[in-house]
Amino acid sequence: MTRILSMLIGVFFAVSLLSPLSGQRTAEGAKWAHDRKHVVMGGEWHDPVTWKVVEPVEKPKSTGSTARDVSRRFREALETKKLKEDVVKRAFRRGGREHLTIPRAAEGSPGMHSSRDLRTAVVVADGDLWAWHDGKGVHRVTSGLDDARRFELSQDGSAVSYIKGYDLFMTRLRDGKTHRISDDGGEALFYGELDWVYQEEVYGRGNFKATWWSPTGAHIAYIRTDESGVDTFMVVDHRPQALRIEDLKYPKAGTTNPRATLWIARPKDGKKVAVDLSRYDKADEILIVRVGWTPEADACMFKVQNREQTWLDLVFADPDSGKTRVVIHEQSDDSWVNVLSMPRWLEDGTFIWESERTGFKHYYRYDRTGKLKATITSGDWNARRIQTLNEDQGWMVVTGTTPDYAIGSHAYLATLDGKKLVRLTKGMGDHRASVNHDATMVLDTFQHFTDPGQQWLRRTDGTDVRKIYGKDLPEDVEPPLWKQVQCRDGEWVDVLVTKPADLDPEKKYPVWISTYSGPDSPTIRDRYLGAGRPAWYVGLNVNVRSASGRGMKYTKACYRQFGVQELKDIEDAIDWLCAEFPWADKDRVGITGWSYGGFMAAFALTHSKKFKCGIAGAGVYGWDLYDTIYTERYMATPQNNPEGYLASSVVAAAKNLHGELLILHGMIDDNVHAQNCFQFVGALQKANKQNFQMMVYPGYRHGVGGRHIGRLRARFMKENL
Repeated sequence: MTRILSMLIGVFFAVSLLSPLSGQRTAEGAKWAHDRKHVVMGGEWHDPVTWKVVEPVEKPKSTGSTARDVSRRFREALETKKLKEDVVKRAFRRGGREHLTIPRAAEGSPGMHSSRDLRTAVVVADGDLWAWHDGKGVHRVTSGLDDARRFELSQDGSAVSYIKGYDLFMTRLRDGKTHRISDDGGEALFYGELDWVYQEEVYGRGNFKATWWSPTGAHIAYIRTDESGVDTFMVVDHRPQALRIEDLKYPKAGTTNPRATLWIARPKDGKKVAVDLSRYDKADEILIVRVGWTPEADACMFKVQNREQTWLDLVFADPDSGKTRVVIHEQSDDSWVNVLSMPRWLEDGTFIWESERTGFKHYYRYDRTGKLKATITSGDWNARRIQTLNEDQGWMVVTGTTPDYAIGSHAYLATLDGKKLVRLTKGMGDHRASVNHDATMVLDTFQHFTDPGQQWLRRTDGTDVRKIYGKDLPEDVEPPLWKQVQCRDGEWVDVLVTKPADLDPEKKYPVWISTYSGPDSPTIRDRYLGAGRPAWYVGLNVNVRSASGRGMKYTKACYRQFGVQELKDIEDAIDWLCAEFPWADKDRVGITGWSYGGFMAAFALTHSKKFKCGIAGAGVYGWDLYDTIYTERYMATPQNNPEGYLASSVVAAAKNLHGELLILHGMIDDNVHAQNCFQFVGALQKANKQNFQMMVYPGYRHGVGGRHIGRLRARFMKENL
C-alpha cells in the first residue's frame, strides 16, 4: 500500500464529482532569468531592485548532443544496415508492461537507452542488440533478446544487463561477450527483478527494477530474492468461461517473507560476489530497502532494515570482496523507521542524510566514516525536500512545514555548515520559492484557500521589495473554512469545511466526509480550490494526526493499532462542526474512502455510532489479510501484536455495524484482495446484519473507475444520507 494509493482517492472521487478537494494552481508571473541575477516577466528582463527594463543576457549555447540528436543519428545509421522501416520504428518506441503490478509480466520494446555522456546508445530490433557510438557508427552486438526484460545500459555505455526467463545476463558492447550471472532462477527465485511485495511496498508500485550499475560501469549490483515458502495467492478473473488465474506470491502479515540478498557482478569477467550480511541475525529477517553507489564507484551503498522496520542501517560494501561496514544506524523504540532518500553527495566527499530521529524529518551532513559534521535543519517542523543546492556557496533551499502549520508549504534557506536557518516565505499558503544566484533575493509564489494567488519579490532577510501580482477572490466564490480543531486529549487536527451551495442557515444539511487517513498521507492541502461546492451536503475533510504531515511525532499515533486514534480525531471534528454550525446535522453524517480510506469508512461504521452511512472501497478489513512489509511496518507481526490486530479489525467488529454501508471492490485486485470484502461480508451475514450492500467490479484491480460506480455512489448517498 504505497503512498501512491492516496492518489486513488482522487480517482475514486472524480468519477462522481463529490469531493471538494480539486486544487488549482496559479500561473507564475515572474521568474529568474537564466543568469539567476535578473527577473523575467512578460518577455522583458528587469533589474530586481529597481525594476528597470534591461537588455537580456544571451544564454550560452549548448555544444553537446541531446537525446533527440542521438536518436536521429542512431536511426540514420541503422538505415544503412537495411533494417525494415517498421522494425526500426518499433525498436525506438518504448513499450509498456503487460500488467503494471504483476511480477515478470511481458514487456514491450525497451526503446533507446543512452549512456550518461550521450556518446553511446543501444536498441533492440527484432531481438538483435544494436549499439551506436558517436563517431563510430553502429554495429550489431548480439541476438536473442526478443523476450528480454529489465533491459538497462550501464552509465558509461560499456555493457547492458537484462533478464531472460528467470535469469540475469550482461553483455559487453565492444565484443558481444555475454555473461550469464545466474543459472538457477525459477518461480521462487528472482535475480535482478523484484517480487510483488518488494515493488509494491519498498521500491514503488510498478518498479520491478533490482539492478544498479556503478557510475563507471565496472560493476552491477543486483538483488536475489528467494520466495521459497511464501504463500501463493490466487487472483481469479471470473469473466472467462475457464477462469483466468494469476498465481501470485503474496506474503500476508505474520507469514513467511521473501529473503533478499545483495550481489555484485562485473562485466569484465563475469565474476560475482555476495555482499556480506553476516552481521545480521537470522531472526532479524532483514529487508534490503535501497541500493546505490558512491560517486567514485568504490563502494556499493545500501539500506537494511529488520522485518518490523524499527531500525535502519546505511551500509557500504566493497564491490570486489563484498565486505561491508555500517556507516549510519537509525533506530526507534516507539515507532517504525521510514525509508527516506539515499545520501546526496557533495563535492568534498561528505553527504546529506535525511532522518526523523527527533520526531521530525531534517537534514544532516556526514562524512564517509559516518561522522556527523553538521545538523543542517532542525526544529519542531518537518522538512520535505531539497529544492535547490549550491555547494559552492554553501547553502540550500528546503521546503517544509512550520511548528503550527502543516497543510501549506514554506521555504527555508539553510547553510551546509548548520550555522544559519531562515524562513524565506511569509503567511499562509502553498509557497513555491525560487532564489537568485547568491541567495540574497527570493521570488515567492503562493496561494491559499482564500487567495487565488500572489507573487512577491523580497530579500532573504525578510524585507519585501515588491508585490509582483495579486489576484482577487471572485465574488461568486465562497472559499472553504479551514480550522485547527482541538481534540478530546488537547491535541489539534486540521479540518476543512465546504458549505453547500445556497446554504440556508435555518435548514439542516447532512455531512459527508471524504477520507484516506493512512500514515503520513494528508488529504487537506492549503491551495485555492476555486468555485467547486457540493450542492446539498456539507463537505468535511480531516487530517487526522497520523496523516497530518506534521512529522513522525504525530504520525506514530497509529503505531500498532490502525484506525483507533484516526477515528477519535474524525469524531472530534464532527462534534466540533455540529456544535459550531447548527445547520450541520449530527444525525446525518456519512463517510467514504478507498484503500486505507475504505478501511477507515468500514472501521467508522463498526466502531462508532456517529455515522448514518458510509461507502467503503477496496479496504483492508482484517490486517492479517494484507502484506507483510506494509502491515508489519506499522503494526508489527500478528504474533507480536495480537491485541493491535484485533483492535484494528473490521471483520471482528462486523456484528457492531451501525448505519448503512456500501462495500465496493475490484474482483482482480492484486493489492487489497477481494478476500477482504468477502470475509467482511461473511462476518456481516453471520451476524445477521441487513444494513449493508455490496458491489464488486469484475476486471478491475485496485482502482475502479467508470460511470457505474459514480452513479451508484450518488444514489446511495441520496437514499441514505
